[in-house]
Amino acid sequence: MQVSKWAWIAIGNTALGIFTCYLYIYLWVVLEMEQGESILSWKAALSLIVGIIVFFIWNYFMLRKEVKKYWYHSIGFYFGTLLIFILFFISS
Repeated sequence: MQVSKWAWIAIGNTALGIFTCYLYIYLWVVLEMEQGESILSWKAALSLIVGIIVFFIWNYFMLRKEVKKYWYHSIGFYFGTLLIFILFFISS
């Protein structure tokens, strides 16, 4: 794999992880104002499913001809970004 394609995969999966976190927070805030939902509501958690579906679609088109180890890199970037964002959010 070329370095430029690997960089696009890293940037894309990091951006998807950040997008998923912000989508979750946005939906939670909207639902909180509307109905008083807790942060662990199932309606806001649906945004995580949307983020994971977009993750698999993005990586399918980017990695369909590559070896399996790049899927592991993609999963690491995506969930690593989610984990860092969650840890930053909790520690604030």
